[in-house]
Amino acid sequence: MTATNRQVQRIQRDLTTLEQHPLNFIQNLALSVNDGGLQQITGVMLGPENSPYTGGYFRFAMSFPQEYPFKPPNIAFVTAICHPNIHSGTGETSDNRIFTSWAPKITISEVLESIHLLLSSPNYDTPIEAETMPDKSPQKAREWTLAFAQGP
Repeated sequence: MTATNRQVQRIQRDLTTLEQHPLNFIQNLALSVNDGGLQQITGVMLGPENSPYTGGYFRFAMSFPQEYPFKPPNIAFVTAICHPNIHSGTGETSDNRIFTSWAPKITISEVLESIHLLLSSPNYDTPIEAETMPDKSPQKAREWTLAFAQGP
């Protein structure tokens, strides 16, 4: 499967908007095509200030399903990150309100802002890996940030 023209146009439009109005916590955005022929954006998200992720550089990949923008993109951190709503093995996010209330009008910028907010405001009520990796405390998150997320 490959991306549709509508999908490519939408992604390009969102990226143009991001270039015109950059997010100060996003660096090195690049658009590519993944092995399945689908569009993918990679980049670096800076950890939010006053959080266990402060000073961290977290590489991520955002891939777009064939049905995008009618279905949300998938986003996963490539850099190891300790967070109650992010799987430590796959880097995939969970409990992100933007995905549960997805609408086609939501932009890539809004997705990135939502993920950045999730880093600063984790939802401890709905953790992922609660039984297999119970310690996703702010202290452990800081340890992982210092160990794995230093430098772009």
